[in-house]
Amino acid sequence: MTASRRRFSHSLLLLALTAGSAQAQPATHAQDAAGNRLEPLTEQAAPPGAAAADADSSAWYCTTDRNWCVRTVRDEAGAQLELAQQVAGERDVRLRYVPLPSEDEADSEQPWPFIVRLGPGIGAPQAPTDAGQAALQNVLVGALRQWRTSYSGGGASTSELMLVRLYHENDGIQIDTVATLPMAGSAMIRACFSEADVTARADACHDEYRFAAQLGLDPAGQGIPVLQFHTRATRFPAGVSRFGDSLEKGPLTAKDLRTETDRTCTYQRRLRWQAGHYRPDTPLPDCSEFTGL
Repeated sequence: MTASRRRFSHSLLLLALTAGSAQAQPATHAQDAAGNRLEPLTEQAAPPGAAAADADSSAWYCTTDRNWCVRTVRDEAGAQLELAQQVAGERDVRLRYVPLPSEDEADSEQPWPFIVRLGPGIGAPQAPTDAGQAALQNVLVGALRQWRTSYSGGGASTSELMLVRLYHENDGIQIDTVATLPMAGSAMIRACFSEADVTARADACHDEYRFAAQLGLDPAGQGIPVLQFHTRATRFPAGVSRFGDSLEKGPLTAKDLRTETDRTCTYQRRLRWQAGHYRPDTPLPDCSEFTGL
């Protein structure tokens, strides 16, 4: 492979791995019919009474009014999502901790940079009889867990969202994991090892796979939010597969040198609340070709 082609291939690899680890954007910033709101979180200074970001944590991401902030932290006990809630009349925030799964430890974690602020009285199985607790807002927040690997001449990354619900009870709070969703995937495989390979591959020495998801609110939702989940999966060149040897299909031609949308893994679902979890209206397809390492 020529030096210029090697540099071009390396640039494609960096682009693919960056895209695979990017935080997916929501389909919309919205308020639904029940008063639930999806809002972005932005990087900000540590909230009052909380530790500043350091080498063992992500930055703090907060709402505009700074009533809610989140970050991810790693220590001897493992990875966790840290939530900071500012309650009116209190100087320091209330800190909550959500352990992240350790049996399949991720390479890195980041807060999902969005929050769903639930409407008044929404989010708890039973409204608290304590007036002070009943007045506090319930929320959906999340952590993005990311994995990466390298191959000879390529690599892959994948990301999933662990969505959690925090709600207030008479005697405190409860935090539950309510959904785990694939959010991003990227892979670059194959390589050219000779000029003959370059010719057979029509200068396209890598197969590239991309997957990205968006999570938003259904504006017609009532009660606990109905979530809209949209995905898009693509491959380049057209017709290649991670589950087969593309060289067996013969040399690539000019018509193959295009990005092809995968119909199975480009889909839309509504996620509805059932028995304490979000469940899709139709099962999610197997998209490991795009999200597997």
